[in-house]
Amino acid sequence: MFDRVASFRTQRQRLALAIRRGRVAVLDIGTSKITCLILKLDSKRLDASGRRGLSGVSPFGAIEVVGARTVQSSGIRQGEVVDMSKAASAIRYALLNAEKMAANKVKRVDHAIIGFSGGRPRSFSTVGEVETETGRVTDRDISRALGAAPCPPLGEERQILHAQPVEISVDRRSGITDPRDMIGRTLSIALHVMAVDKHPLANLMECIRQCDLDPAGVISAPYASALSALVEDERRTGTVCIDMGGGSTSMSVFLRDRLICTGQARFGGEHVTTDIAGGLLMQRSMAERIKTRHGGVIPTDVDDREMIDAPRAGEEDMLDRRQISRGMLIGVIRPRIEETLRAVREQMTDMGVHAMPGCSIVLTGAACQIPGIDDLVARYLGRRPRIGRPLRIAGLPQALCGPECSTAVGLAMHVLRPDNELWDFEAPRPMSVHRRANEMLRWLRTSW
Repeated sequence: MFDRVASFRTQRQRLALAIRRGRVAVLDIGTSKITCLILKLDSKRLDASGRRGLSGVSPFGAIEVVGARTVQSSGIRQGEVVDMSKAASAIRYALLNAEKMAANKVKRVDHAIIGFSGGRPRSFSTVGEVETETGRVTDRDISRALGAAPCPPLGEERQILHAQPVEISVDRRSGITDPRDMIGRTLSIALHVMAVDKHPLANLMECIRQCDLDPAGVISAPYASALSALVEDERRTGTVCIDMGGGSTSMSVFLRDRLICTGQARFGGEHVTTDIAGGLLMQRSMAERIKTRHGGVIPTDVDDREMIDAPRAGEEDMLDRRQISRGMLIGVIRPRIEETLRAVREQMTDMGVHAMPGCSIVLTGAACQIPGIDDLVARYLGRRPRIGRPLRIAGLPQALCGPECSTAVGLAMHVLRPDNELWDFEAPRPMSVHRRANEMLRWLRTSW
């Protein structure tokens, strides 16, 4: 698989350059909004040369948000570019306004970490196993084991987005986080591979280049959301993070602090807005406002008596505007949320999540703030969820501390702690005669 991830190796080098310069942007490009954060980095605390181990631990407190801007998305549908010009303009507008806010603290930003929520992500697994060359695990053995893992049947139209080691075994002893220098004859590494449609990803990268930015990393949006919304114990014991975004609802499953599988249902908050606008014959902007202020999914006894101004399209300026009951609004919203949760339940069943003992559920994303949605999730998924809010980082504005900003904050946290990917290791190469002699001499010195 090393030949399919060369571009990501270049992005890691750009991230190291951005860290040395002390500045980088993160872009959460979604269907309903685009959020840009400008980060000031402490290059002394973020040592780029030591970021390629298997543990992936970096010190916190080394970044500060010095610029932030959220704008309405344009030219994006279900996380994918549908109008290149509009999408590039919206991204550029968010970036320029965030840079203006950060002008006194950092210079112009050249590199960006991008969150990608489209491309129909799908998970694969593969295992590579090799015999150690000296009886002790070396970096070369790790590269050989990764190289021995067969490439999953992705197809020509799909691109690897993440390829992470999730289980490492030495002589069948599992649960190892870093096998280097361990004594053993057999090294086995299991990889979780996430693949997406390559053309939507390529279109997004072209938008980024039109904004005069170099990608320093592309991260799956639900994965980034989980990084900020889940606490350490949840990632270790087993948790499903459900990111209810505008264009889709995505799932990321964590176990033993590793992402083990993902899924996506192509329904989100924008579909609820469309249902309200179409079902009640009103403008989308009014439908979004009513959904935010009065929406819900669990009916109560007083809903039929609570009246809401809901003017038809073209009647916004009339004094005698139409009114509807909150119960009628709930009757429009609930079927779409139920359809989304049924799709989520089917995917969780296919992934075998229900067989994980003690697995919890965390909701994040803008749509998870609809009142009563936690009760509905408990009915459909059999577990009471927690509403996940992003962890606080220095300089983060209060307005960006809600569940709808989990992806943007997760992208910032990825700069602090990028999990190991396939491209963080050197591709295995045949050992030269000179190197073989050196390895033999080193083995003799250590063994005798």
